[in-house]
Amino acid sequence: MAEIEQIRVSIKRPKDSLDGKVVGYIRSNPFGLEADYSQVITATLKNHWLPLALFSSGLRGEELRQIGIWAIGQLEAQISVIRRICGIVPDPLVVTSNTPVQASDIVASDSPSILGIISADQQISSTDEEDEDDDDDDDDGFLSSQNYQEMTDIKRMFGWDKP
Repeated sequence: MAEIEQIRVSIKRPKDSLDGKVVGYIRSNPFGLEADYSQVITATLKNHWLPLALFSSGLRGEELRQIGIWAIGQLEAQISVIRRICGIVPDPLVVTSNTPVQASDIVASDSPSILGIISADQQISSTDEEDEDDDDDDDDGFLSSQNYQEMTDIKRMFGWDKP
């Protein structure tokens, strides 16, 4: 029987650092769940990164959409827990959009980029160039230079800026 290739992850952080406190908290099984430490870590990674990992590996369509919905549900549940435990009231000024993005709204590129620039017409572009047609809409402050720089830095951090 062929041996299954596995990936090993090891996390060591000073106990008194923020990372160490998070790892120690997860290890303590704070909610008394039946999952062990490695299952909680793996579930956390999946909640946060699975849709992006599958997208970057080429998955598209309904299956990716369903996985995205599941992951968002998991993250929203965690947000709710954090709000309740920390006594944080949702900001009434923050409005989330439930505008569906159609597959035809996504501008394809040679290398898929999760963090593209989202224009005012809800299209996602994986280039760093702004549409020349949208020059008259620049007053709306949709993408400030600071936000643009943050997006560029994030792309660079994950290696998504490479052609």
